[in-house]
Amino acid sequence: MIAIREAVAADIDAVRRVDASLNQRETPPEIVRSTASDGRLLIALDEDEPIGYVRWQYFWDDIPQCVLVRVMPSYQRRGAGRELYRALEERLRASGHAFWISSLEEDNERSRLFHEAFGFRRMGALEGLNDSGVREVFYRKGIA
Repeated sequence: MIAIREAVAADIDAVRRVDASLNQRETPPEIVRSTASDGRLLIALDEDEPIGYVRWQYFWDDIPQCVLVRVMPSYQRRGAGRELYRALEERLRASGHAFWISSLEEDNERSRLFHEAFGFRRMGALEGLNDSGVREVFYRKGIA
């Protein structure tokens, strides 16, 4: 069974293992430390083994925005991402937020389907945010 807990500064290695399993650029240790200490990082566990995480920030200081959700390949499509999003959404709701946002590169079909299945709706897109030339699409989900 997948469990979700708040991250602590010592979770740098756990985040590193998740990133490496996906062959993704490593989240810098200082970001892990700061988001964990600010309560903006959740870790997904299976039998006490880290299998994924979600990290968020506040856009314009008060709009919650998912920055990154990552789940080890062997746990994808098994509910870990949904559990991370559910736990994050519950925290945001308890904090009085009425909605949250997320974004993804326009050509990331898998992420688009994940977000839409979770109830996110497309709000718009921005060009020129990254060097890839792919538009960044923003999604919003009500939680009130």
